[in-house]
Amino acid sequence: MIQVRLAAPRRAARVTGLILGAALLRALLLPAGDLFSTIVFAGCLLAISWFERNAPTLPSPASGGGKLLSRASGGGKVPAAAGILAGLAVGAILLVPVVSGQLSARPMSAFLPWAAIAALVATLEETSIRGVLYRRWAGEAGPVVAIVVGAAVFALIHLPRYGLGAMPLDAAVGLALGGLRALTGRVLPCAVAHTVADWGAWFWA
Repeated sequence: MIQVRLAAPRRAARVTGLILGAALLRALLLPAGDLFSTIVFAGCLLAISWFERNAPTLPSPASGGGKLLSRASGGGKVPAAAGILAGLAVGAILLVPVVSGQLSARPMSAFLPWAAIAALVATLEETSIRGVLYRRWAGEAGPVVAIVVGAAVFALIHLPRYGLGAMPLDAAVGLALGGLRALTGRVLPCAVAHTVADWGAWFWA
């Protein structure tokens, strides 16, 4: 039991390092093309989510009890339909900072293929960050730490693409998605919110 408890923080740190490493690899591969680097990044996140999906987590004494902890650790999930509605609502809220800007001149003909890739990448980011990473840190240090660490990782993986100026907004988005994960107990609402925000930003970014 002592050995398992000592190994658990290393598991959380390992998943954190793997996700950040995937983002670094994506940045290094950008000269080979955005599509290629994105495919590699998505493949890395899929592998992380798959291989870490069943690893055990331990309840943290610091995490306390109650409904939030139950949902944060995967129990007490809200109904799927309610989670999707919550994801749509949060996604709309996340668009508020950009809708006041000027409309994009991007052609609509390019939207559908981009939207499919954006939805896939957003979903994989959420299954890895608000999925396996969240469970590791929530089990070790409680849902608040899991939300904060997830937000930091979310901001850092977008740093190579959007720069330092976007980090406060990315961190805020990460906090919102982490809070959604804790309140609903599901990753699906986070994926919905992330996808809606990305799709909406196409028209204003």
